[in-house]
Amino acid sequence: MANKNTNESIDTMKFSVPKADKNIEKTQVYRIPKKNSEVKNTAGKTDAIKQAVALKTSTPSSRNNKPKQPSPIIPEPIIPETPPKPVTPKTAPEPTIPPPTQKNRSASQTTNQTKTSAPKAKNKKKEKSPFLKFLKISAIVIVALFLIYSGAALYYASCLTPIEKTNQYINDDSTMLYSSEVKNILIIGADARDSATRGLSDSMILLSVNKKNKKLQMTSFMRDMYVEIEGYGSDKLNAAYSYGGAELLENTIEDNFKIRIDSCVTVNFIAVAHIVDSVGGVEITLSDSEAQAVNDILYSEVNGIMGDDPYSDFLSGGGTHKLNGKQALSYSRIRYVGDADFERTQRQRTVITQLFANMKSINPFTFHKNITKALPYISTDLDLDDMYVYCLRLPSLLIGYDTEQMRVPAENTWWYDQTWDGQSIIGVDFNANIEYLKNNIYLVG
Repeated sequence: MANKNTNESIDTMKFSVPKADKNIEKTQVYRIPKKNSEVKNTAGKTDAIKQAVALKTSTPSSRNNKPKQPSPIIPEPIIPETPPKPVTPKTAPEPTIPPPTQKNRSASQTTNQTKTSAPKAKNKKKEKSPFLKFLKISAIVIVALFLIYSGAALYYASCLTPIEKTNQYINDDSTMLYSSEVKNILIIGADARDSATRGLSDSMILLSVNKKNKKLQMTSFMRDMYVEIEGYGSDKLNAAYSYGGAELLENTIEDNFKIRIDSCVTVNFIAVAHIVDSVGGVEITLSDSEAQAVNDILYSEVNGIMGDDPYSDFLSGGGTHKLNGKQALSYSRIRYVGDADFERTQRQRTVITQLFANMKSINPFTFHKNITKALPYISTDLDLDDMYVYCLRLPSLLIGYDTEQMRVPAENTWWYDQTWDGQSIIGVDFNANIEYLKNNIYLVG
């Protein structure tokens, strides 16, 4: 037994293990050592198995000649007490996925966010933000208001009565005070009760629009100044309007005060009353004497001009009042309270200043109702294009420009005098007042 091959003392067990990558079975042998007692018992059995194998592999002739022998009994293999653990068949290894780095994580998160947020982006395109909706609606409203205002301005400008100039009175522009930054418009308040009569110029206010300094300068020219009127000699300034209308009055102011006038607008009593009513009236503080003078003028002429009862719209007394058109017109005509015509021109400028202030917040329906009544009594030498442009610019002029007032003659440049026939007049230092206009309207000096 000692000489036996040691391999004989070991049982062999064969397992077929499939290979994953090839469809070929590979036989793997596991050897399990046996105890000495088991080796002895299996020695004979091993010889019997060898003989049986030899018989099967022998030639057919040898097998035919030999007598048939009973098949050897092959003993059943002894199952070991502890069977070996089955080997798990190998399969193709799964591809290893490296753990995501920070960069990969952010990329994958971004991809996932993009996938999940893609539908939201489409919804955002469909649903506009409230701010964009507000801007769109605001733009539509602004354009609509501009078109309405533009159309109204063109309509109002076309309703004014044109003043035809004969160009008979032309001054030399080289001798005039002039600047491309300043436009001078002469506002003439005619002492006329209807559109058929011309009358005298009750008030003359030069409205200077200074684009460079953003100023509206109102300069009153007193009606009793003794001036030279071309073709008529020396007379009061207000007589020029009765002689030759707005054209001669413009020329007379230019000739005596050396200031260029670009255009003019003429209004009568009826137009003034309706213009004040179109802005809802003007707030004025009056003394008791001024309130009584307003009532007197209402009774004596204004109520009759407007076709109302002589006792209508009387003031109860002095104080701050919201004057309607008729009351404001009567207030502007007060002449015998205070410093005569000097205070009178001050009152006229006060009414115009309040008029401009109230135009910033007008009721469009009230404005249209009354301004259409005033337009037939307003005339101008501006052409339609210029009137339209001024109407469009009016809101910016009222809001963005400062308003100032002055009077000609200036202080200490005038004196009271009389004509040969006893008329009371105002003598003027023309050179001093030309310098005064130059320094204040053109801001030179």
